[in-house]
Amino acid sequence: MGTLVQGTLTLFGAGLVNRILGFFYRIVLAQRLGSQGMGLLGFAFPVLHVAITASTAGLPVAVSKIVAERAAIDPRGVRAVLRTALRFVVLTSLSITVLLLVSLRTVSRYLLADPRAIYPLIALVPMLTIVAISSVLRGYFQGLQRMTPSAIGAVIEQVVRIGSALWLIDKFLPRGIEWGAAAAAAGMVLGEMCGLLVLAATYYLRPGPAPVAAAYTPAASRRALAELLAMALPISFTRIIGSVTEFLDAAIIPRRLEAGGMSRDAATAFFGNLTGMAIPLLFFPTVITFALTQALVPAVSDAYARKNLALVRMRTSQAIYLALVVSLPASVVFALYGHTLGILFYGQRQVGDLMVPLALAAPFVYLEASVSAVLRGLGLASLSMWNGLAGSGVRLVIVYTLSAMPTIGMRAVILGISLDLALSFALNFRSLAQVTGYTANLRRLLGPPGVAAAGLALSLLILRSETIALGASLWLSTLVAIGAGACLYLALLLALGGGWRQFTHP
Repeated sequence: MGTLVQGTLTLFGAGLVNRILGFFYRIVLAQRLGSQGMGLLGFAFPVLHVAITASTAGLPVAVSKIVAERAAIDPRGVRAVLRTALRFVVLTSLSITVLLLVSLRTVSRYLLADPRAIYPLIALVPMLTIVAISSVLRGYFQGLQRMTPSAIGAVIEQVVRIGSALWLIDKFLPRGIEWGAAAAAAGMVLGEMCGLLVLAATYYLRPGPAPVAAAYTPAASRRALAELLAMALPISFTRIIGSVTEFLDAAIIPRRLEAGGMSRDAATAFFGNLTGMAIPLLFFPTVITFALTQALVPAVSDAYARKNLALVRMRTSQAIYLALVVSLPASVVFALYGHTLGILFYGQRQVGDLMVPLALAAPFVYLEASVSAVLRGLGLASLSMWNGLAGSGVRLVIVYTLSAMPTIGMRAVILGISLDLALSFALNFRSLAQVTGYTANLRRLLGPPGVAAAGLALSLLILRSETIALGASLWLSTLVAIGAGACLYLALLLALGGGWRQFTHP
């Protein structure tokens, strides 16, 4: 079994456990905090994400790529890369933490749509340095194509996060919804700390190839930092674009909806439904493609360092194919069962009003992530940055100009998000094709999963009506329909020659 498949399966296993735990945790969290509490968390996270992105400067992916290249050519320099990256992120994260703490009053007054969101934001501040260090360690292990430390650390982090957050919420929620949101944020900090301890212990026990003495000289450190930043800065700008877009969403969407006649509580509840319920459920299957993209960057970097372009093209086809195999059936399920899932998991049918239209654009999330990972593995992160900027610009323009119109309002938000996803993927794919000459075989890539997804849609429509007619409960009818439909999808996929083997040879 190839290293890409092994790494993907390792991260997928841990990611699946994490997503399942996190998914049900979000259900419990939504039940305890309600839409407004989830909205307060949704306002605080974008500020934190911008700070984390600025702290790490895209170094984790750069570390993964450069470590993979050096491991393929001269492994003795890989630990020096880690040492240089850690020094940089500790310095930047501590500086940004201090800056954020001294500017909390300004942030609360001008940047948060609801002043109560300052409570969870304060609780999240300690995460900055913790996340910065752990992300660099993950990048180092992934560059060596050792996915197990990241996988184990992520599972432990999630377990601690859930347990501590629920315990803290019980203690602080009686003081007010803002205190409950802050308690959930504090549980996240404790989880991140435990995940970091796992990674640090793993490095201590098995640090990697022993370095040569020359790798630790000041000149060598400066060269390593320059090499890291050359790749990290475009990645950082890409993530900053995403974080700033998320931040502007949190700042603009509620205010523009209020300008269209919606009350503040209703606007906060809508944002909580969108960011805390609909999008996490809609993107649950990205656990598979996320695992692939984490493994894909070092795998592509390794192949490119060895000048094996045929292997690069093969891994590109694998990434795009897996994204389609996962995203097409997921979109069908969410489009047809969005309202039902909103009722079952959150007790709110209106969550489905957001999920159903977003389901049509969801495949672009999976595809864009895979194509971007290939570009980063080739050292072309700057192309992904500019393409992401174009998509985010379109999104913000649509949201700002249309969401204040009473007759459009919330639908404008959905339209902006959907066009952002589609445009970002289209531009990234065009860049990949122009740079590498890669040509997608649509018959092989799209044919089997597309036909199988159409069969899934038909089966879901039939099974839903039949199970309900037999008097089955909503839970049972949904499980039977989706379970039987999934089996049919896999059977059709294999019968049409859509197995992984067609993409396992350069």
